[in-house]
Amino acid sequence: MALRANGMELGLASSVATTDAILRALAAVRTREELAGLMDEITHELGFRHYALVHHADLRGNPVGRVRLTDYPAIIEARLIDEGMWRRDPVIRGCIYARQAFCWSDLPGLMELNRDDRESFAQGAKFGLQEGITVPCLALGEPNGSCTFAGSIAPERAAHRLGMAHMIGIFAFQAARRVLNATAQPPAPRKRLHPRPRDCVVLAGRGFSNKEIARALHLTPRTVDGYLRDARNLLDAHDRTQLVISALLAGEVGLDEVQRSQPA
Repeated sequence: MALRANGMELGLASSVATTDAILRALAAVRTREELAGLMDEITHELGFRHYALVHHADLRGNPVGRVRLTDYPAIIEARLIDEGMWRRDPVIRGCIYARQAFCWSDLPGLMELNRDDRESFAQGAKFGLQEGITVPCLALGEPNGSCTFAGSIAPERAAHRLGMAHMIGIFAFQAARRVLNATAQPPAPRKRLHPRPRDCVVLAGRGFSNKEIARALHLTPRTVDGYLRDARNLLDAHDRTQLVISALLAGEVGLDEVQRSQPA
């Protein structure tokens, strides 16, 4: 694939054309090797030295169903993955708070950095990872993930690549999920909760006891017991916690609904 880019000085038309070419190329890759080669080319076209496509999970041993495709310096990859230090990595932690692509230098505005975080950045800088752009990637029912372009050749200009990196990162992670067989299982036929059982599940998700649910919905406790039992049977859930999670994953209940502290 020939990408028509001009360093860090892309105009609007050429930026759109370049991004379109990249997205089409990502949609067309079929093997891990093709994706790795394409990511290497994209990374350098964007003005970076390294990339990482990863699920935020324990990736030791390359577990099935998880994305792990990076060209980070070996010592950095060993620390994050083989030594299991990914949970302490400030960039991975930053994905929890970010709603879009972010420059590493912007992390202090997203969360408070501690001494270990600053040491982590200092260690990365020794190996050329002085600035990067990370794109949070989410898929329902999977661990969080991200696409990162690291080691900016021109750190002061990294922010000019945020828009392109965001679009490319989302497509790149989806390509990795497809190529590495990390996509979620095809959804089963949708199971719909009737209104009253659904109301009971929502309040159960907020931490209400059956008696509290009955009082809030003007039902008897026995009726609430029956509604929740029916909901568990429908969603194949064995207990209250699994019921709420299953309802969320099935799209029958919204996360915002169970976060409210008082009944509707």
